Amino acid sequence: MKLYAHVRRKSPNAFKLQVALEEANASYEYVAVDLSAGEQRTSAFLTLNPHGKIPVLVDGDFVLAESGAILWYIADTFPGAGLLPPPGDVTVEARQQRARILQWSDFAFTAVYPAYYDVYLHTASLAPDKRNPLIAESATQKYVRAVGVMEMVFSARAYLAGSYSIADIALAAVIQVAKDRVPGDPANRPAINDWLDRVTSRPAWTKAVAAAG
Repeated sequence: MKLYAHVRRKSPNAFKLQVALEEANASYEYVAVDLSAGEQRTSAFLTLNPHGKIPVLVDGDFVLAESGAILWYIADTFPGAGLLPPPGDVTVEARQQRARILQWSDFAFTAVYPAYYDVYLHTASLAPDKRNPLIAESATQKYVRAVGVMEMVFSARAYLAGSYSIADIALAAVIQVAKDRVPGDPANRPAINDWLDRVTSRPAWTKAVAAAG
């Protein structure tokens, strides 16, 4: 396997895939793509992903883009990692568990990550003259709302879908970065911190951190 992803290996969309691959004990090569140098627009990269976006996973002749799809593929390819119910399990319980994992993965992808990223862009990342305080305020409200949902969930159970899964990896990768980048750290709440400690203390997370440098 080859994973084409951000030069900053701790970028959430790159890091979550490294954690999943470590959970699976998978052998892979990390290929850093320098967006600032335009490497995502080269003909070689566009052959892999015409959208010109990272990450991209290459597994033999199979090429897959979009971090959520890649995360799911890794979990399905390595059922022994226990990140999803086994693909062959068609019981009602397994189908519902897979749906629940998808639900909370979507929450991480569509609610938490975009809100966090807009807050970061318009409070710190962009040049001061390009920051929009209205966007920052709106994004902060969305982020705080999502954090409130998380606090309710983790006050009732240890992991998003009941047991540890790719949903937890996806969300933790964002929250870990957001804690340093969202002013005031709205996610600094007991139940969320306890969950984050459970996820980030796993050996796979530690290995991914060490590899990312």
